[in-house]
Amino acid sequence: MGLFSFGGENLFLGIDIGDSSLKMVELKRHNRQIHLVNYAFSENVNAVNFTKVEDIAYLAKAIDKVRAEAGIKCTRLTASLPTFAVFSSIINLSNVDKKNLTKLVNDEAKKVIPLPADEMILDWKVIPDAKGQIPTRGNMRVFLTGSPKKLVRKYLDIFKQAKLTLASLETETFSLVRALLGNDKSTVMIVEIGANSTDLFIVKESIPVLNRSLAICGSTVTKALTEKLGMSYAQAEQFKLDLSFSLGADSTEELPQLMIKTLEPIVTEMQYMLEFFRSQNSGEVEKVILSGGGSLLLNLADYLSKRLNIKVIIGDPWSRINYPEELKPILSEVGPRLAVAVGLAMREIT
Repeated sequence: MGLFSFGGENLFLGIDIGDSSLKMVELKRHNRQIHLVNYAFSENVNAVNFTKVEDIAYLAKAIDKVRAEAGIKCTRLTASLPTFAVFSSIINLSNVDKKNLTKLVNDEAKKVIPLPADEMILDWKVIPDAKGQIPTRGNMRVFLTGSPKKLVRKYLDIFKQAKLTLASLETETFSLVRALLGNDKSTVMIVEIGANSTDLFIVKESIPVLNRSLAICGSTVTKALTEKLGMSYAQAEQFKLDLSFSLGADSTEELPQLMIKTLEPIVTEMQYMLEFFRSQNSGEVEKVILSGGGSLLLNLADYLSKRLNIKVIIGDPWSRINYPEELKPILSEVGPRLAVAVGLAMREIT
């Protein structure tokens, strides 16, 4: 579900502009299979926030530098819009047929979008009914998304200056659904633990029907460690990663418990969303999929599974992509960070 499409040939490059990083994945299609060509990411720890920088030239230069250093050749791409900048809502429509669907969606959108309609780019998708079918008339539910035109123009300018062709923009949510779920229509919760925020959403029939965002995230844990150990931010970030790979969530040592305590608001929010979804007679969430760099902390999947009594796994964005077997260890480690970029690159080649 792209918010803005420009047409043209198949896309192979996905670029995820995160708060503190740039992530790129280059794919190709060969003999009906998808192959990994290249990937790159640049961490900008405790420095500039890429998603809030207004300096177009700076961002274009940063993108060009990462792409050139990695040897990525593709110049046509899909990029992500930050979750906090995208509005989404489910609207209910009555007495609909194909002839008046667009008008009804636009009329209802004006009632819920946060900006005047002429300042927003809207996109929408009809939600399947209880039988999994897309209704064409009668009562229906529509998933509506919108982004400020000003933001879209900014991204157009960034990639133009970077001498890249922007094929489409889409929300991080749909990129994650594509990369981590594919054709799986089961009801799941995806928890993306990023550097500066955590996004939680429940997906039913490939549509995010419930979502929340928290300020508790990977950097929250890092800051807690800096206060406890008196380290610099960069030192604490590395210590956190080293600790995560050497200790498990069941450890009784003080530092792992400190990290778990810091992440407790995420656990609380997950519990609330699961219970709320169930109370609305929307069915049961079958599993939780973790993504983002924070998903690798302290065997977090096992810990959450025990706390919430539900299956919790770390998402694998490479599950439908072919790559050399010798790359598996490193790709398993970087996969959660690159999931959005993988989903972006797959958008028009799947």
